Amino acid sequence: MDSVRRLFRAAMRRLARDVTAESAGRTALVLAPHPDDETLGCGATILRKLAAGTAVTVAVLTDGRHSHRSAALSPNELAAMRHEEMAEAARRLGLEPAAVRWAGFVDGSLSERIDDLIGYVESLLDEVGPQEVYATCADEPHPDHAAVGRAARVAVSGRPAVLLEYPVWLWRTWPLRRDDRFGSTVDALGRLLRRRIVRVRSDGYLPGKLHALEAHDSQLRRPARVPADEEWAVLPPPVLAAARDSAELFLPWAGQPRT
Repeated sequence: MDSVRRLFRAAMRRLARDVTAESAGRTALVLAPHPDDETLGCGATILRKLAAGTAVTVAVLTDGRHSHRSAALSPNELAAMRHEEMAEAARRLGLEPAAVRWAGFVDGSLSERIDDLIGYVESLLDEVGPQEVYATCADEPHPDHAAVGRAARVAVSGRPAVLLEYPVWLWRTWPLRRDDRFGSTVDALGRLLRRRIVRVRSDGYLPGKLHALEAHDSQLRRPARVPADEEWAVLPPPVLAAARDSAELFLPWAGQPRT
Protein backbone atom coordinates (compact mmCIF):
# COMPACT_ATOMS: atom_id res chain seq x y z
CA MET A 1 0.00 0.00 0.00
CA ASP A 2 2.71 2.47 0.98
CA SER A 3 4.59 1.83 -2.27
CA VAL A 4 1.42 2.50 -4.28
CA ARG A 5 0.88 5.76 -2.40
CA ARG A 6 4.49 6.82 -3.04
CA LEU A 7 4.06 6.14 -6.75
CA PHE A 8 0.81 8.09 -6.77
CA ARG A 9 2.43 11.10 -5.09
CA ALA A 10 5.27 10.96 -7.61
CA ALA A 11 2.73 10.96 -10.44
CA MET A 12 0.90 13.90 -8.84
CA ARG A 13 4.15 15.83 -8.63
CA ARG A 14 4.93 15.22 -12.30
CA LEU A 15 1.48 16.12 -13.57
CA ALA A 16 0.71 19.02 -11.23
CA ARG A 17 0.53 22.50 -12.70
CA ASP A 18 3.60 24.47 -11.61
CA VAL A 19 2.52 27.72 -9.94
CA THR A 20 5.85 28.49 -8.27
CA ALA A 21 6.46 31.85 -9.93
CA GLU A 22 2.95 33.25 -9.58
CA SER A 23 2.54 31.97 -6.02
CA ALA A 24 5.63 33.83 -4.81
CA GLY A 25 3.94 37.18 -5.30
CA ARG A 26 0.51 36.33 -3.86
CA THR A 27 -0.23 37.23 -0.24
CA ALA A 28 -1.33 34.31 1.90
CA LEU A 29 -3.05 33.15 5.06
CA VAL A 30 -1.86 29.72 6.22
CA LEU A 31 -4.19 27.83 8.57
CA ALA A 32 -2.33 25.30 10.72
CA PRO A 33 -4.51 22.97 12.82
CA HIS A 34 -1.53 22.29 15.11
CA PRO A 35 1.97 23.67 15.55
CA ASP A 36 4.04 21.94 12.81
CA ASP A 37 1.39 21.65 10.07
CA GLU A 38 2.40 25.04 8.63
CA THR A 39 5.93 23.76 8.04
CA LEU A 40 5.04 20.21 6.99
CA GLY A 41 2.64 21.36 4.28
CA CYS A 42 3.71 24.88 3.33
CA GLY A 43 7.18 25.60 4.72
CA ALA A 44 8.95 26.09 1.40
CA THR A 45 6.05 28.11 0.02
CA ILE A 46 6.14 30.42 3.05
CA LEU A 47 9.91 30.89 2.71
CA ARG A 48 9.61 31.61 -1.02
CA LYS A 49 6.87 34.19 -0.52
CA LEU A 50 8.73 35.98 2.26
CA ALA A 51 11.92 36.03 0.17
CA ALA A 52 9.90 37.80 -2.53
CA GLY A 53 8.67 40.38 -0.01
CA THR A 54 5.15 38.96 0.00
CA ALA A 55 3.06 39.10 3.18
CA VAL A 56 2.23 35.79 4.88
CA THR A 57 0.14 35.32 8.01
CA VAL A 58 0.12 31.97 9.81
CA ALA A 59 -2.76 31.12 12.15
CA VAL A 60 -2.00 28.34 14.64
CA LEU A 61 -5.46 27.12 15.49
CA THR A 62 -4.94 24.70 18.42
CA ASP A 63 -2.44 24.46 21.24
CA GLY A 64 -1.23 20.91 20.48
CA ARG A 65 -1.69 19.77 24.06
CA HIS A 66 -3.14 16.36 23.19
CA SER A 67 -0.63 15.15 20.61
CA HIS A 68 0.73 12.79 23.30
CA ARG A 69 -0.26 11.43 26.67
CA SER A 70 2.57 11.31 29.16
CA ALA A 71 3.08 10.87 32.87
CA ALA A 72 6.12 13.12 32.55
CA LEU A 73 4.41 16.03 30.78
CA SER A 74 1.00 17.44 31.63
CA PRO A 75 -1.18 18.72 28.79
CA ASN A 76 -0.44 22.28 29.92
CA GLU A 77 3.29 21.62 29.85
CA LEU A 78 3.08 20.02 26.42
CA ALA A 79 1.06 22.98 25.13
CA ALA A 80 3.71 25.37 26.47
CA MET A 81 6.47 23.29 24.86
CA ARG A 82 4.73 23.29 21.50
CA HIS A 83 4.12 27.04 21.71
CA GLU A 84 7.86 27.58 22.14
CA GLU A 85 8.61 25.18 19.29
CA MET A 86 6.17 26.98 17.02
CA ALA A 87 7.64 30.37 17.86
CA GLU A 88 11.10 29.09 16.95
CA ALA A 89 9.85 27.43 13.74
CA ALA A 90 8.20 30.71 12.75
CA ARG A 91 11.46 32.57 13.40
CA ARG A 92 13.34 30.10 11.19
CA LEU A 93 10.75 30.54 8.45
CA GLY A 94 11.32 34.29 8.62
CA LEU A 95 7.92 35.22 10.03
CA GLU A 96 7.66 38.26 12.26
CA PRO A 97 5.93 37.63 15.62
CA ALA A 98 2.96 39.74 14.53
CA ALA A 99 2.48 37.48 11.49
CA VAL A 100 1.76 34.47 13.71
CA ARG A 101 -1.71 34.33 15.22
CA TRP A 102 -2.61 32.00 18.08
CA ALA A 103 -6.28 31.07 17.98
CA GLY A 104 -6.14 29.14 21.27
CA PHE A 105 -8.54 26.31 20.46
CA VAL A 106 -7.92 23.15 22.44
CA ASP A 107 -6.22 20.37 20.50
CA GLY A 108 -8.84 17.87 19.34
CA SER A 109 -11.81 20.24 19.69
CA LEU A 110 -12.15 21.77 16.23
CA SER A 111 -14.77 19.40 14.83
CA GLU A 112 -16.98 20.23 17.82
CA ARG A 113 -16.46 23.98 17.43
CA ILE A 114 -16.85 24.33 13.70
CA ASP A 115 -19.01 27.47 13.87
CA ASP A 116 -16.50 29.21 16.14
CA LEU A 117 -13.71 28.11 13.81
CA ILE A 118 -15.50 29.47 10.74
CA GLY A 119 -16.05 32.76 12.54
CA TYR A 120 -12.39 32.99 13.50
CA VAL A 121 -11.21 32.30 9.95
CA GLU A 122 -13.71 34.82 8.53
CA SER A 123 -12.42 37.48 10.93
CA LEU A 124 -8.85 36.81 9.77
CA LEU A 125 -9.89 37.03 6.13
CA ASP A 126 -11.57 40.37 6.81
CA GLU A 127 -8.45 41.66 8.55
CA VAL A 128 -5.68 40.25 6.34
CA GLY A 129 -7.40 40.09 2.95
CA PRO A 130 -5.08 37.43 1.50
CA GLN A 131 -5.03 36.41 -2.14
CA GLU A 132 -4.47 32.78 -1.16
CA VAL A 133 -5.62 30.68 1.77
CA TYR A 134 -3.82 27.46 2.64
CA ALA A 135 -5.72 24.93 4.76
CA THR A 136 -5.43 21.23 5.50
CA CYS A 137 -7.68 19.02 3.38
CA ALA A 138 -11.29 18.49 4.36
CA ASP A 139 -10.68 14.80 3.59
CA GLU A 140 -7.78 14.42 6.02
CA PRO A 141 -8.12 11.49 8.47
CA HIS A 142 -7.29 13.69 11.48
CA PRO A 143 -10.54 15.33 12.69
CA ASP A 144 -8.89 18.68 13.47
CA HIS A 145 -7.33 18.79 9.99
CA ALA A 146 -10.63 17.91 8.32
CA ALA A 147 -12.46 20.55 10.37
CA VAL A 148 -10.01 23.23 9.24
CA GLY A 149 -10.58 22.25 5.63
CA ARG A 150 -14.36 22.39 6.03
CA ALA A 151 -14.22 25.73 7.84
CA ALA A 152 -11.95 27.24 5.20
CA ARG A 153 -14.32 26.17 2.42
CA VAL A 154 -17.17 27.99 4.08
CA ALA A 155 -15.13 31.05 5.05
CA VAL A 156 -13.72 31.72 1.57
CA SER A 157 -17.05 31.26 -0.17
CA GLY A 158 -17.93 34.45 -2.02
CA ARG A 159 -14.48 35.96 -1.45
CA PRO A 160 -11.75 36.52 -4.03
CA ALA A 161 -9.17 34.46 -2.13
CA VAL A 162 -8.09 31.16 -3.70
CA LEU A 163 -8.28 28.18 -1.34
CA LEU A 164 -5.45 25.66 -1.66
CA GLU A 165 -5.76 22.55 0.48
CA TYR A 166 -2.56 20.89 1.61
CA PRO A 167 -2.42 17.22 2.60
CA VAL A 168 -0.47 16.17 5.68
CA TRP A 169 -1.81 12.94 7.18
CA LEU A 170 -3.61 12.21 3.91
CA TRP A 171 -0.28 11.07 2.43
CA ARG A 172 -0.35 8.18 4.88
CA THR A 173 -3.78 6.90 3.84
CA TRP A 174 -4.63 8.16 0.33
CA PRO A 175 -5.45 6.59 -2.08
CA LEU A 176 -6.60 3.10 -1.01
CA ARG A 177 -7.98 4.46 2.26
CA ARG A 178 -8.84 1.55 4.52
CA ASP A 179 -12.52 2.41 4.99
CA ASP A 180 -13.02 3.63 1.41
CA ARG A 181 -10.53 1.93 -0.89
CA PHE A 182 -12.61 2.30 -4.07
CA GLY A 183 -13.91 5.83 -3.47
CA SER A 184 -10.57 7.25 -2.36
CA THR A 185 -8.82 5.70 -5.36
CA VAL A 186 -11.41 7.07 -7.81
CA ASP A 187 -11.06 10.52 -6.20
CA ALA A 188 -7.27 10.37 -6.41
CA LEU A 189 -7.28 9.23 -10.03
CA GLY A 190 -9.83 11.89 -10.93
CA ARG A 191 -7.62 14.64 -9.48
CA LEU A 192 -4.63 13.18 -11.26
CA LEU A 193 -6.23 12.80 -14.68
CA ARG A 194 -7.96 16.19 -14.56
CA ARG A 195 -4.76 17.80 -13.26
CA ARG A 196 -6.62 19.32 -10.31
CA ILE A 197 -3.31 19.66 -8.49
CA VAL A 198 -0.77 22.46 -8.31
CA ARG A 199 2.79 22.44 -7.11
CA VAL A 200 5.23 24.94 -5.66
CA ARG A 201 8.82 23.83 -6.08
CA SER A 202 10.91 23.56 -2.93
CA ASP A 203 14.23 24.11 -4.71
CA GLY A 204 16.42 26.54 -2.80
CA TYR A 205 14.07 26.56 0.17
CA LEU A 206 14.01 22.92 1.27
CA PRO A 207 16.96 23.27 3.68
CA GLY A 208 15.25 26.22 5.36
CA LYS A 209 11.99 24.29 5.57
CA LEU A 210 13.67 21.29 7.17
CA HIS A 211 15.51 23.60 9.57
CA ALA A 212 12.15 25.03 10.64
CA LEU A 213 10.69 21.54 10.97
CA GLU A 214 13.52 20.59 13.35
CA ALA A 215 12.20 23.24 15.73
CA HIS A 216 9.13 21.03 16.31
CA ASP A 217 11.31 18.74 18.36
CA SER A 218 8.52 17.05 20.35
CA GLN A 219 7.00 15.74 17.12
CA LEU A 220 10.26 14.30 15.83
CA ARG A 221 11.82 12.71 18.91
CA ARG A 222 11.20 11.90 22.54
CA PRO A 223 11.60 14.91 24.87
CA ALA A 224 14.39 14.56 27.40
CA ARG A 225 11.88 14.59 30.24
CA VAL A 226 9.99 11.56 28.92
CA PRO A 227 11.46 8.24 30.12
CA ALA A 228 12.57 5.67 27.56
CA ASP A 229 10.00 3.11 28.70
CA GLU A 230 7.10 5.46 27.95
CA GLU A 231 5.57 5.36 24.47
CA TRP A 232 6.13 8.50 22.43
CA ALA A 233 4.92 8.54 18.83
CA VAL A 234 6.71 10.65 16.24
CA LEU A 235 5.70 11.84 12.79
CA PRO A 236 5.45 8.77 10.53
CA PRO A 237 7.69 8.18 7.49
CA PRO A 238 5.06 8.99 4.79
CA VAL A 239 4.37 12.40 6.36
CA LEU A 240 8.08 13.19 6.67
CA ALA A 241 8.82 11.93 3.16
CA ALA A 242 6.21 14.29 1.73
CA ALA A 243 7.66 17.17 3.76
CA ARG A 244 11.13 16.45 2.34
CA ASP A 245 9.96 16.23 -1.26
CA SER A 246 11.15 18.50 -4.05
CA ALA A 247 7.76 20.22 -4.29
CA GLU A 248 4.78 21.05 -2.10
CA LEU A 249 1.50 19.84 -3.58
CA PHE A 250 -1.82 21.63 -3.16
CA LEU A 251 -5.39 20.77 -4.12
CA PRO A 252 -7.29 23.87 -5.31
CA TRP A 253 -10.87 23.90 -4.09
CA ALA A 254 -13.76 25.26 -6.09
CA GLY A 255 -17.32 24.43 -5.18
CA GLN A 256 -20.19 25.13 -2.86
CA PRO A 257 -19.38 25.36 0.85
CA ARG A 258 -20.29 22.41 3.00
CA THR A 259 -20.10 21.93 6.74
